This record gives sequence, C-alpha cells and structure tokens, in this order.
Amino acid sequence: MLDATELLRQMATAERTAAQIVAEHLGRLHESQPTLNAATQIFAEQATAEAAAPRPGPLSGLPISVKETFGLAGHSVTAGSVRKAAEAHHQDAEIVRRLRAAGAIVLARSNVPELAMAGETDNLRYGRTNNPYNPALVAGGSSGGEGALVASGSTVFGVGSDILGSIRIPAAFCGIVGFKPSAEAVDKMGTWPKLNGFMDSWLALGTLTRTVRDARLVYNVIAKEAIRPFRTPTGLRLIIPEMALDVRHPSITTALTVAETALKNAGLQIERHPFPDIPQLYNNIAPLLAAELEPLLRAELTTAEGEPFSLLSEVFRQWRGQPTIYKGLYQLLAVAPLVRPRRAGQTERIIAQYKAARAHYHTLLGEDGVLLLPTIGFLAPPHGQMNKQSLRPGVNKALTPITLPNYLNLPAIALPAWDYADPDTGLPPSLMLACAPGAEANLFDVAEELERLVASG
Repeated sequence: MLDATELLRQMATAERTAAQIVAEHLGRLHESQPTLNAATQIFAEQATAEAAAPRPGPLSGLPISVKETFGLAGHSVTAGSVRKAAEAHHQDAEIVRRLRAAGAIVLARSNVPELAMAGETDNLRYGRTNNPYNPALVAGGSSGGEGALVASGSTVFGVGSDILGSIRIPAAFCGIVGFKPSAEAVDKMGTWPKLNGFMDSWLALGTLTRTVRDARLVYNVIAKEAIRPFRTPTGLRLIIPEMALDVRHPSITTALTVAETALKNAGLQIERHPFPDIPQLYNNIAPLLAAELEPLLRAELTTAEGEPFSLLSEVFRQWRGQPTIYKGLYQLLAVAPLVRPRRAGQTERIIAQYKAARAHYHTLLGEDGVLLLPTIGFLAPPHGQMNKQSLRPGVNKALTPITLPNYLNLPAIALPAWDYADPDTGLPPSLMLACAPGAEANLFDVAEELERLVASG
C-alpha cells in the first residue's frame, strides 16, 4: 500500500487525482467491511464530492478515518455502547477540524470496544472488528477499527486516542505505525471521554499510519507545536531498560536484538539503565483506574431514559445471556470494587509516585535519549484472549512496555519489523521507541532510521 507521502507526491505531479485515490480506498473499504467490520459509518457520497475539488493543504485529497469517540459535526458519539446516551456533536472535534482544514477527506468512522476500555474491539452496538491479516485474530483496541482500516488499505491514515496502549496495541497487531504523543501535545476538545483527574495526563490523541514519515506529517497538522524535518540521528542515546519482560514470540526477541545493533551501527550511543520501580507502577494502574475512571464509566452507562447502571443487575443479565454491556467492560467494572483504594490518602500517594517517576525518567531521557522496547510481548491473539491477558490481576510483564509511556507521559511510537515477521503467522513483531516530552523530533528521527533497517516489507 502506498503511504500518504507518496500519494501526495503523485497528486502534486498529476500522476493521480484525489478523486481516483478516494475511489480506490472506498472500493477497498466496501470490499473489506463485511469481513473486518472496522467502520461504524462510511461517508461515500460526501467523500466523493469533496474529492472532486479537495481543499488545499498539506493533506489535500487524502481519504482518512477517525475514531468513533471523536466528535463529527452532525453526528453522535456512542463509544460503542447501547446503554450510553448518544452524545450529539454540532461541530468537529478540534483534531478533526485541523485535519479537514489541511485538506484531508473523512471517509469513515472506526469501531471501538464499549467505552473504549478494552484491548479488543467489540461491542453490542456495532459488533466485533477483525484483524486484516487473519479474521480469527483481534485487531487490538481501543483504536482497533482504525488499525484495521489503515492496515487493510481502506483509509490512508487514521487518528485515535491512547490511555493504556489504545493506539499502539492496534498498530502492533495490525502491522502499522502508531504514534502516541504526550498528553498535552494535541487538543482533546470535542473528543470522548472528558477527564478531569490525573488520568487525563495519561490520555493522548495520536496517529495510525502506514509509515513513520506519515506519522510525522500528520502530527505536524494535529499538534499544537510542529516539529522539524528529519535529520540523521547520529549521536543520540539509545536507552535499553533493565527490567523483567515477558516476550512470548521469538520474532520479537530477534527484532529487538537486531534493532539495538542496527541503531548502534547507525551512530547511536547505547546505554543500559535499571527501571526498578516499574512493577510497582504497573500494579498501581488498577487502583487508580478504579478511583478515577470507574465512576465516570458508570455514569456514562446511564441510559437516555435515565436508568442508572447497576452492577448487580448486570451480573444477572450476563448470566442469563441478556447483557446490556460488552463482556470486557463488564469484567473491568466487576473487578474495580475489589481494587479501589480504601485507605485515606492512598490515591494521592499513588499519584505522587507517578509524578516522581515521571520526573526521574524524563530527566534520564533528557533531550537526546530514546528508549527502545517491544511494543507488547506477543503477536495478535485469537478473539477473547486479549481481554484475558489485559484484565487479569497482578503485574503482566507482557503488557509492561505498552502501559509505561502512558503513566510516565512519554511520547511513544510503535512500528512493525516486517523483515522479521513470524514464520508461522506472517505477522510482524512491533518495536516501540519513546522519549521525554519535547524530544519528539529526535524520536521520529530514530524511528525513521529504525524503519529503514527493519521494515522494508
């Protein structure tokens, strides 16, 4: 599949038109939708009309998708829930406004797990999204619809949100590039959910693209502050964290080893540093979610008729096979009361630990440090297995890397190592790079160099 940068070049040289590109992507979308179920809405007529005379700009004529939790003028946000009162939007979310102003054409909205709170994209309203390489596998979540749309060639790129891996998990499972900026880098106005507590600093809006250069291109449109063009990353520090990880596929281990050596040969200085507090920081995720997010989620499940959500009632509904919420969300809400902080000041102490860890690791990374990790410790699993992995209690060393950039508020980019694809499934391992806020240009430089070295497929 051609990336956005190449398609823009072709339009600039009159090799192809926006109308042709939109028609091609619409064709792929209509062909893949019955199998993938990645889109919740398709704007074929509107997109075709816009493509006839696209708005000029850095993304002019490119057909894109946006996550269903992002406001579009004249449409409602449901977050994939049949209980939640639909949230009407009379104007585009700021991120969508910026994309349209840059000339992008919204082709579709993408599917999400209910309330965007699972690593699998499934819900009672729109149904399940499947992996574009194997429908028996998950596409990831919560921006799973975006991952499937971009990877299948149905849209050129997409935008999503990420609070615990929700951009990078689909990118890893679908073999594309996923970039999560820092929480403050992209305006969240007009997107769901609206968070007011500490966890708002975990939530970021970012991109799902076919290449790293496309991620930089789109980021410079949606970000409050644009970053410079590519330059060779010689002399930067590559930080290898010393901590326990659970890597379950040899292809991931191979790709990591090759990446470290290749980046060293490209002129980066290798440093190894202990990350001793990561298990405790991971363990604190569940109680903080229970304290800050669970009340919001319960409130959002109040119906349009005013019926509040009752966990006890839902237990019987799930048992009778008549659920009103998706099973993954039900499991999350059922566990929340068991892990909610009960001692006075416990939530505040957890937040203080996270703030101290952020200060430490931001200083460690500095302006020239880039962290190398696997994105996640396994390849796309069969449907049902991701929820089992992500919702079980205790430290999950396979998920340790995906969550780390959220609670440390690090910009992070996941990219596929197609040259080292798993021989049994054909799926690529995913590598992740992260940096301190403010060092995004260096992060993209290293990511582009790494992509050249491991992702020629």
